[in-house]
Amino acid sequence: MPIQLMCSNGEITKADGIANLIAAHRRSVAMVERLGKRLMEAEEVDATLIARRLDAVMAEEAAMRRRAASAPVANVAEVKMKAAHFRQLMGHNWCEVDIEDLHELLRSFTTFQA
Repeated sequence: MPIQLMCSNGEITKADGIANLIAAHRRSVAMVERLGKRLMEAEEVDATLIARRLDAVMAEEAAMRRRAASAPVANVAEVKMKAAHFRQLMGHNWCEVDIEDLHELLRSFTTFQA
């Protein structure tokens, strides 16, 4: 199922390019952060509901991260973009980048022909 993004002009576009995948992943990371903050401030009943939603959003974030890592690159600019994104993820220390994600990231770089 393709990821659909809503642009500021209201048109729906597929997330097929590296930039779109990274943007979609950043949005999913932001959603995880928002729900995590809400969970920390929630009362007991609300916390249960938020925790369920947070689990689902975290699974979506992990899937988006894997998709962004394994997406093939077409040029040097995309290589740099992906490398910068994953460096930023690892630098914040809250988003655990799995070793499998790093393998997929490096594999996508090795298939690039300059």
